[in-house]
Amino acid sequence: MLDPDFDCPNGCDANGFLFDEERRQAYPCSCREERLRRRLHGDMEASVGRYAPPRFQGLDWSALPLSGIAERHGAAATHVRRYAAGVEQNVRSGRGLWLLGNKGTGKTTLAYYVAQQARATGMSVLTRNTTDLLNELRDSYKPDAQPTTRQIIDAITQVELLHLEDVAVPRPNDWVLEQLYTIVNRRYEHNKAILFTSDTPYGAPLDPGGLADHIGERTYSRLMQMVGDPILMTGADYRLTVGA
Repeated sequence: MLDPDFDCPNGCDANGFLFDEERRQAYPCSCREERLRRRLHGDMEASVGRYAPPRFQGLDWSALPLSGIAERHGAAATHVRRYAAGVEQNVRSGRGLWLLGNKGTGKTTLAYYVAQQARATGMSVLTRNTTDLLNELRDSYKPDAQPTTRQIIDAITQVELLHLEDVAVPRPNDWVLEQLYTIVNRRYEHNKAILFTSDTPYGAPLDPGGLADHIGERTYSRLMQMVGDPILMTGADYRLTVGA
């Protein structure tokens, strides 16, 4: 059964089939593709988790924290709002987004807003802190691990929008570099969008090219083709100034 709660105007069954009484033959309804897509999304969320923790759900520009980010980082907020307004077209064309800047400037909140808007259109979204994702992949090699390596890789490949937090945080070694390449290359080959954030220490220059030293040149090259120039966000850590 694909989706018993799906409201089909054609009156098909829960698997997306209609029955021709004259021919005594079942045939797929026009909604079956959408039912299959929803089932896939549901399976991914069941196996690898929800798309956003409570702090980053229900984001709205009329309320904090988005309203505060818009005041402090108007150019970045405008860029994100423009991308989010056309999120379905952007994601389906494989066009991603990179938020680069200092800690506590609102990069994560803006990224979750984009993920929220993508999900509101019916697209599947998978969000992971990059370190957590790598740890999950490492743990998935253990016997009887859940989710399995196959489930994680399938989700990474098939989900319509992959949102990765703190891409520059994992300490690089051969295994980490290879996993990051696999993740990005899978998305690259399937023309699937990636949304990601990365930090630069406060006071240090924002150097997009510095990410290549951390994740590897071949991974960086693919990412740049997928996301274009980063959205830059500088300033002090807002979480520390307000005690949040």
